[in-house]
Amino acid sequence: MPLIHTDLPSTRTPRVTVSASVAIEIEWALASGEREDFRRDHPGLEAVYRGVPDLEERVRSFWGPGEAVSCGGFLELMVLAHHGGLLFSTDADALLDRLDVLGAATSASIGDLPLLSETADDRAAVLLRLARLRESPERRQRYVALVRDMWDAMRPEWELSGRGAVEVAVAARHELQAKGADWHEVVRGECDYGPELERSVAALGPGGEVVVVPAYFTHKGLLVDLPGVVVIGVRTDTTGAHARARTEALARRLKAISDPTRLAILDALRSGPRTVTEIAAAFSLAQPTVSNHVKILRDTGLVADAREGTRRNLIVQNDVVEELITNLHDALSDRTAHAHGGPVSPPEGEVPA
Repeated sequence: MPLIHTDLPSTRTPRVTVSASVAIEIEWALASGEREDFRRDHPGLEAVYRGVPDLEERVRSFWGPGEAVSCGGFLELMVLAHHGGLLFSTDADALLDRLDVLGAATSASIGDLPLLSETADDRAAVLLRLARLRESPERRQRYVALVRDMWDAMRPEWELSGRGAVEVAVAARHELQAKGADWHEVVRGECDYGPELERSVAALGPGGEVVVVPAYFTHKGLLVDLPGVVVIGVRTDTTGAHARARTEALARRLKAISDPTRLAILDALRSGPRTVTEIAAAFSLAQPTVSNHVKILRDTGLVADAREGTRRNLIVQNDVVEELITNLHDALSDRTAHAHGGPVSPPEGEVPA
């Protein structure tokens, strides 16, 4: 559907809440498997797919042509999470543990979904996807495996940068509410949904609410209406929270290896496990001094303990080291070619994902 600017006043003042959503974070990551422009626009998403080479193909091939939606993505995941009361939760394990049951339990009554935000064809495709999952245990098993693998791939980035960025963005929207801002200002993002938002809000029944979901893995924004709720997804990066969360975590690790002795210890451990006593002897340092250096490296996740019989070896966490290198490269490389642009109107009949 076109994005039309309008000054049309709302016919009602809805109840507005602000919440994080791990289901929406996962949906955005899945949608990015079909949208290279999403991945180019978000270094974290690009890293997720780069780290699991077959993930993109699994995402692209899961739904057949008759089940495709015009904007891509896995909208049915949001429907299932909402059906299970887990849409506005950050507990990924709770969602993943119940996903098979939710996929099997959706009844024909789920056809009452409003989905005014979607085209008739896209609404039909979502309902067909839900039916396929309900009818096929094998399809559900593959679906749950795909969603779980996606979460496993994106979890490190979420814990490193995403969670903190979302918390900052949620707090900022709460502050707007506390200042008495109009609900349009509280829900505002980079996309102007114009009369489509007003229509979805007007269709809310008694007790319905509008929920603003700041999301870390998002592209520009989303608008979806589900039973009793209109969901508006917004990007966290509008206040620089994304960058701050990422660089703060990176700075802690860089500080840990800024000391020449700690960097030398890390380098020595890359050749093989050693005990604190062995490191102290190799560097001609007192054992308490080495222990203090090791504690700093351990606290930032760069090294870990590994017991071997009575030995307490220290080992390098290679995945953390590689992550540090990648994040440093992302922070310092020239990404001006992929800078965030302003909202772009989608083709006629589509809502931006």
